[in-house]
Amino acid sequence: MKKYDELAKEWRERRKNMLLDKENPICNWDDTDILFFRENQGKKITDDNPYVNILDVEEFELLLENEPFPLSPPTMNNPGNPKNVTAEFFKVMHTEVTGDEMYYFKDQKISIERIMKEIKDGAPEPNPDKKMDLYELKGEMKKYAVSLGFSSVGVTKVDRRYISAGFENEISYDTIILLGYEMPKEIIKNYPKPQGELGAFYAYTGCARNVHKVADFIRDKGYQCQARDWKGAIKYPPHAVNAGLGNYSTYGVCITPEAGTRLKYCAILIDELPVDEPKDFNIEEFCSRCRMCQKSCPSKSIPKEEKMHKGILKRQTRFSSCFELMVTDRECMKCVRVCPFSLFGYEKCMDTLPDYYRYNLAKEDLDIEFLRKEGEIDGEK
Repeated sequence: MKKYDELAKEWRERRKNMLLDKENPICNWDDTDILFFRENQGKKITDDNPYVNILDVEEFELLLENEPFPLSPPTMNNPGNPKNVTAEFFKVMHTEVTGDEMYYFKDQKISIERIMKEIKDGAPEPNPDKKMDLYELKGEMKKYAVSLGFSSVGVTKVDRRYISAGFENEISYDTIILLGYEMPKEIIKNYPKPQGELGAFYAYTGCARNVHKVADFIRDKGYQCQARDWKGAIKYPPHAVNAGLGNYSTYGVCITPEAGTRLKYCAILIDELPVDEPKDFNIEEFCSRCRMCQKSCPSKSIPKEEKMHKGILKRQTRFSSCFELMVTDRECMKCVRVCPFSLFGYEKCMDTLPDYYRYNLAKEDLDIEFLRKEGEIDGEK
């Protein structure tokens, strides 16, 4: 078996050749599982066409950047299918770091198979006797989830605009429980040469091992529910923000007080449960002065400025270049490794802000005297 670094070097050479190849003007996957990429010769025509009427070319490209599928390392276990993102790189990486190419995949496969079976055949029936009301259930469920390693747990309503196309029918309930599993700080510190464990896969596997335990706990209390995986059919960051777990980071994930950005999410869908309210943690005030993730991103996937994207002012991380580097650079994790919230914690980050900007104007208990004091200039108000 080739070593991971050999695979990465080989891929970069192949990618370079694809981009330089002037012979084949198509963009698709052939029988050898290689993507032939061509310059988009129709781009200027579309951009300049008054009947198409593109007002913001950059925003238009953000909407389309994942179609066709990004130029990323080819999958080796399912030739011809570019949307299968399990690359040969992962198995080699897992072998070199953990000694077992299936170290993470075993638990993930078992979990996914159970999720798909429950979607097709229905989840196990809940206990016919309800042992507690919904408020008690929510409290006990959160305690149990935390005991399993989920650092952040919150409840909100499903926003179906954040469900990927083709998965709508799988989302049969309207309330979602967000479960954030932590990537330990010690693992992140070892990058780019992780030893024994990988950060993202550690958390994904933690989700796989424990999401069904929480779902079974809920059913035992007399309520039906459905476990969901971590693979992106439901966009978790906006739901996590809606559930009051944290606020958006510069690169689009949810920063939580408990673990910063060192979290991967899975979820449980349920018919009804009291929801949590969104909260302003004043995180953007810190991020606006930091931007370490944007400054240090090796693939330049994190934009410096916010843009309108699908009607929302945000920073839209470029998935294609982020995914490629994540695969070919041992998960990369640079954005997580440099995030002060992930390294030093929420309180220390907030303590670095000037006093006036540490004060959260969204709080209900406004300290008028504090505001007046901070507003005084040369004795005048």
